[in-house]
Amino acid sequence: MNHRNAEFEPHQQAKRVKRRVRPAEAVDFFNLLTGPTALLEITNSYLPEHRERLYPPPVTLSMFMVQALNEDGSC
Repeated sequence: MNHRNAEFEPHQQAKRVKRRVRPAEAVDFFNLLTGPTALLEITNSYLPEHRERLYPPPVTLSMFMVQALNEDGSC
């Protein structure tokens, strides 16, 4: 494999992966945090006391994770 192809290969692989993987949404992370794997209990054990809010910490964390992983670089 020549030098030019060696540089091009990672880009092609990234494109193939991107075509096969659907974008994650906040609800996907929320379901992971609150699902049967008990991640919510682990997450809650690290949370400080907080008042009831419109967006509780697990929802806020889910939305942040999607924003941080988004390609647009907004986070």
